[in-house]
Amino acid sequence: MRLRTLIILVLLICSKTQFAQSLQGFVYDESNNPIPFAKVYVKNFNNLGAVTDTEGKYFFGCDMGTYDVIYKCVGFEDQEVKVTIDKVQPTVQNVWLKQKDNELNTVEVETKKRNVGWEIVQNVISHKKDLIKQFDSYNCEVYIKGVETYETRQEQKNQNQDETDEEPNDKFQKQKDEINNKLNGENRLNLVEINLEKHFQYPNKIKEIRNGYDKLGRPDQIYFQTTTSGEFNFYESLIRKDDLHRTPIVSPLHPAGILNYKYKLKEVIEIENDTIYKVEISPRSVGTSTMEGFLWILKSEWVLTKVDVSMHKGNLKIYDNFRITQDYEKIDSFWVVSKQSFEYDTKYFKEKVHGITTVSYSNWNFNPTYPPKFFNSEIGVTTKEAYERDSTYWDQIRPVPLTPEEQRKKFVQDSLTAIYTSEKYLDSVDAVFNKITWLKALWFGFEHRNREKKEQWYISSVAQLIEPISAGGPRIGPGFQYFKKWEDEQWIDVDGDYSIGVTNWDSRGRLRIYHRYLPKKFGTWSIWGSRETDLINSWNSYLGTLSRSNWYMNNKFGAWHRIEVANGLYVATSARFEHREPFDSTYKFISWFDKWLQQEDPEPYTFNPYNAFRTNLSIQFTPFQKYMTEPNRKVVLGSRWPTLSFYWEKGYRNILKSVVDFDYISFTVDQEFNIGTMGKSYYIVKSGKFVNQDSVFYIDRKFFRKSDSDPFFKYFLSQPLYSFQNLDSSYQTQDFYFELHYIHHFNGALINKIPFMKKTGIQALVGGGTLFLPEHNNYFYMEAYTGIERTFKFMRRRLRIGAYVIFSWANNAFAIPDDQKPKNVQFKVSFDIMNERDLKFNF
Repeated sequence: MRLRTLIILVLLICSKTQFAQSLQGFVYDESNNPIPFAKVYVKNFNNLGAVTDTEGKYFFGCDMGTYDVIYKCVGFEDQEVKVTIDKVQPTVQNVWLKQKDNELNTVEVETKKRNVGWEIVQNVISHKKDLIKQFDSYNCEVYIKGVETYETRQEQKNQNQDETDEEPNDKFQKQKDEINNKLNGENRLNLVEINLEKHFQYPNKIKEIRNGYDKLGRPDQIYFQTTTSGEFNFYESLIRKDDLHRTPIVSPLHPAGILNYKYKLKEVIEIENDTIYKVEISPRSVGTSTMEGFLWILKSEWVLTKVDVSMHKGNLKIYDNFRITQDYEKIDSFWVVSKQSFEYDTKYFKEKVHGITTVSYSNWNFNPTYPPKFFNSEIGVTTKEAYERDSTYWDQIRPVPLTPEEQRKKFVQDSLTAIYTSEKYLDSVDAVFNKITWLKALWFGFEHRNREKKEQWYISSVAQLIEPISAGGPRIGPGFQYFKKWEDEQWIDVDGDYSIGVTNWDSRGRLRIYHRYLPKKFGTWSIWGSRETDLINSWNSYLGTLSRSNWYMNNKFGAWHRIEVANGLYVATSARFEHREPFDSTYKFISWFDKWLQQEDPEPYTFNPYNAFRTNLSIQFTPFQKYMTEPNRKVVLGSRWPTLSFYWEKGYRNILKSVVDFDYISFTVDQEFNIGTMGKSYYIVKSGKFVNQDSVFYIDRKFFRKSDSDPFFKYFLSQPLYSFQNLDSSYQTQDFYFELHYIHHFNGALINKIPFMKKTGIQALVGGGTLFLPEHNNYFYMEAYTGIERTFKFMRRRLRIGAYVIFSWANNAFAIPDDQKPKNVQFKVSFDIMNERDLKFNF
């Protein structure tokens, strides 16, 4: 027994020390693109090596010494590197493989043993460097037409039914039904037409100027309405289309494409003194590529003349099927895309949406000279005249006229639009909208609209006078809102309410005014005043926020202002005065929910009333933020760089009898980014401290959200980028703190590699976070979680449902009873709706 134990110990020690050293690194091509599935092995050591992953990374353990390491991949020349391992830490060796010069002069179609299709494509790959950089710059005119049509599956009527059992038909019912269907949106059409100038400078500088824009219906989700998000360039090894696909798409012209695609020569087309090869591509693994279709390749120059490929369910964000076609044309010795189309389908229950966007390129101008500051963060401009173009303009610039069906539907909708936008019709609509009825008085509330002045106001109904759930019981009182907008996108919003408590007969109320005065700079100011209840910890658990121990009375007024002082640099300032007071000892509360809330301390928080005057300064900066400008507004497109935020809040003593005196500062860094084909990551890092603590009251301290422990909400995932899933208490601090949140969605990079799993639509993710609070005996908390998610269609939206397992650990600075400590392993679920504007979920 002792001998066996000794042997086990020796084996464990050896396993720890045998490969304490390691060799790792990345394998790239000459353009710094990662090479996946490259073989890395040590010469004369067959069992020592590795294969690169989809990011081109490799790793294997080895002893100290000097090795001849061979790097090998299909389509590239082998490379041998002498590497010395002389330290315990990993040795890093990155290599760049040179692409093979494998040009074919002839292709034997009859060959059975050779992959002729791949050999043809290799010739294009060997030339693609020159094709990617044919010119230093260019500009051209682009015409875009996007159309969406809808098909609704109707229930079929039983044709065998005896017509004698039916009432006589209305002879005009068919005509009435057609009109009603058009009015109610059946057989409707969404259409957008755009005419723009595209300017490009190698390698990735772009600017487009829209000179014409016209739309019909609601074309918000029509694909490809701008070139600023990048073109489909099949000569690139990885095609990144974040607005379409969850992960970068591996191009069939990737140097290691044979590892991702199957290639088959389908047809040889003889033309004048030349030959075009039609090559079929299909994915080897649904986990690494989702494209299939055909490539047309010209033999004399080894270039693409046409592409027709499709993608299906899996990593497509919102579409069920997506097809891309491109036609290439030689102009002034340069090969360019002359036209392309995107065709897609999406089903919603009984309705099917079919979309097709056609793009035409013309008037090419190669290698123009641009002024130094022509290309900048403003990558798109829409002129004022673009929205004022009439039908004559579009008839002149359309490369292809509208189809008869499009013309018919456009005529119908133009006619309806003319009716609906006529002054007579709008006046009639406003008359109905503004009419006072008993139903509005009792339930919906009173609203009044003036379209000419672009203003609207609202007063609550009798039913809305009652606030059934509030601190201290039900309340009664009116609310109102006023909104006005101007032609230059300025707007003002005023809202407020007043109420009296039924139980305590106390009065509360608030008034707030917002004004967007400089739309292009997001310049906005606000002033407010109120007497209402406030939360001590607004980041408490769900039921914790409802606990009366988390409430206090607050009389406050203040002002706020925010503006973009430079591109990506936002500055916000505010000043506020508060008179804080606890609930009076005689104040009556409703206790119906106490048992359900499981409140440990159901009594209100008590303290001596005091005044607090505070100011804050917030600075947020996103470097190299891309944006587009329209006549009266700015559209932010984001940046590949992280956002840096600084926040400073100061409490002043003796101003308006204020007794607070502190300075709180915090720094935040957050970013979302793609990791090649492995998915997308998000992180938030935040740290802060009260650098001046002369007078910091409990309400002003920094709080951290306690995890839910009640039988219902504890199974729901809270926002993982801003909270922790298993925190045992509502920690608060006025000292230094540090928190980190991270989440990574693989977007099919893992699960799709499992046979048949791609069809399920299930995606995997991992994440975690940490919190450090020195004030609480150096409290340290860590969590990690993994889970699966699936996106469903829900009411024309995208609903993502997830299930997760959370693992956590903490050094438990407080002596928490065992029955109150959260379990170290928990199961949770989430429900998240995709934002239609940026096609993103909350995390």
